[in-house]
Amino acid sequence: MSAFKARLAVTLSAACLAFSPIMAHAAEYTVGLSVATLANPFFQGMTKGVKDGIAKYPDLRLINTSANGDANTQTNQVTDLINQHVSALILNPINADSIVPVVKEANKKGIPVFTLDRGAACGSCQVNFLETNNVELGKEGADFIADQLKKRYGSIKGNVVDLEGLLGTTAGDEREQGFSTEFAALQKDNPGLKLVARQAADFDADKGFNITTQLLAAHKQIDAIFNGNDDNAVGAMRAIKQADRFYPIGNPKHIIIIGIDGTEQGLAAIRKGQMDATLSQNPVTMAEQSVAYVEDYLHGEKSKIPAHQYWPHMLLTKANIDSAAAKSYGLWGDEVSK
Repeated sequence: MSAFKARLAVTLSAACLAFSPIMAHAAEYTVGLSVATLANPFFQGMTKGVKDGIAKYPDLRLINTSANGDANTQTNQVTDLINQHVSALILNPINADSIVPVVKEANKKGIPVFTLDRGAACGSCQVNFLETNNVELGKEGADFIADQLKKRYGSIKGNVVDLEGLLGTTAGDEREQGFSTEFAALQKDNPGLKLVARQAADFDADKGFNITTQLLAAHKQIDAIFNGNDDNAVGAMRAIKQADRFYPIGNPKHIIIIGIDGTEQGLAAIRKGQMDATLSQNPVTMAEQSVAYVEDYLHGEKSKIPAHQYWPHMLLTKANIDSAAAKSYGLWGDEVSK
């Protein structure tokens, strides 16, 4: 080989080595995730779903953050993700309004935003908003309580408590909307149906416990408690036990409890006969789908992505919690607890 050819071979080899990492980096997309909190099992399931989804696509990598329940922290974390020039954002907003400025900032930088379970109050600023139909969850919660009261008394009557979720979130506001609208409709034909208290427990077990403790002291008779999520329900159950007012399902003195989410604690309480039902979501499969939409978007398949989508939910009671249908839907609370 001539000296010229040898020098040329070395030059080409060096160029290839320098070029390969650049090409590898160009083929990789970074997805930034911000969840409201990891203190809530539901968001642990959501994070698992995003991680599982990312693992399916070799060209994606994840930067994972949690805001620990603080909207300002979330704003700062998302701003940092934008400054790191992520390719896409998956956001689970703490507050639908306060997240809007950073979502719009991402839009300006050409970073697509996908919202999961909770949306941003700016409509088309999100490529996709994937959630459960929270209005329907609230409505079904009211209907479940009405059905149980009718079985007990022969008509729809009794004293009901509404432990609201975290207001200001799309999930909290819409579940309350669904419950209160349906409950009011039921009251028109059933004057014996009473709402004796409505207070926000903020999707928090300790707040659910404290509020229920106060309400049990104030009301000699409570027939049912609607809970904005399973954490509220777990707190309510603790308070009922501590007040020595727990009676098993089927006893006329039993306080009917229904939650929302399908957490491990909720599933365990249903199996033990301590909690009547939960309207289960599946944050794992829902989050995996959000990641799939990110992958579609980054590869130019935007037509596959709906602007807004409701993910299926399922009413779980002791009668069906371990059925084939429930297992097919996915008992995510059991999965996350393993």
